[in-house]
Amino acid sequence: MDRTTAGFDQLARFWLNDSPARGVVARLDESIMRALRDHDYPAPVRTVLREMAGAAVLLASNLKQPATIVLQAQGDGDVPLFCVEATQALSFRAYANVRESARISADATLPQMLDRNNNGRVVLTIDPDVGQMYQSIVALEYASVAENLQSYLTNSQQTDTRLWLREDGEALEACLLERLPEHASVEDSRAWDNVVALMEATFAQPFMPFPYSEWLNFTFASEDVRLHPAQAVSFSCPCSIDRVHNALKLVGAEELMPIADETGTIETRCEFCGQRYSVDRATLASLFAESSANAAPGTRTLQ
Repeated sequence: MDRTTAGFDQLARFWLNDSPARGVVARLDESIMRALRDHDYPAPVRTVLREMAGAAVLLASNLKQPATIVLQAQGDGDVPLFCVEATQALSFRAYANVRESARISADATLPQMLDRNNNGRVVLTIDPDVGQMYQSIVALEYASVAENLQSYLTNSQQTDTRLWLREDGEALEACLLERLPEHASVEDSRAWDNVVALMEATFAQPFMPFPYSEWLNFTFASEDVRLHPAQAVSFSCPCSIDRVHNALKLVGAEELMPIADETGTIETRCEFCGQRYSVDRATLASLFAESSANAAPGTRTLQ
């Protein structure tokens, strides 16, 4: 069986016709390895980023319009920022800010890496291509990515939600299960609890690289599983020289031109994919001249 048939770097949605639940499953493999390839992160940092990437892709699959999900864990610890961006097209990128002085143990948890003074938080942003951005910030309450997001989703959507994440080497398998809101009877509650228990039992087992059709039918042997066609998941970084130019304009001529005068260029690197960009002094001067010319009378450019 090849890895495509087994569902690697794919996401699939499913419904249980006999129970009040629907879900989505995803496996990240080469995509997450590519996302982390150019970073020398400690193993616990890589684990958190893999888990956040799996969760972000699941959330992005629920987007109804072209948009980007930005999932962040922020704090004041040795790793003050974990960040994953995922799009409606199921592409993603990941990054962590690890302090140079960090000493991270092999068994470090998310709160231990992120948070020194109980100031850790999870930030979820939905940034649509068209329309208003939405952002939600909640305190970091649990040790795992899954528990923190599960609590947030259940409270924000006012419906039962469960999230599972498990690793097998560099691969990551993720599942999001939602209770259908219109099913609130005692009988429906029992059915929901049974579905959760079945998935819990499956994720307690070793990673099973079977096709989703086999995997889900094995888990829900007594259910009628309706599986939608799988979609590809991929790593992609939208960084570009144009985005670099816009970022440099925001930094401002006062700070950057003296550096360019001394070195001849401004060197920068995408924190997500590692791509390096070089902007020479003449181009930089042209960018700031253009920015000044486009500024409306009586306004000041952002420095």
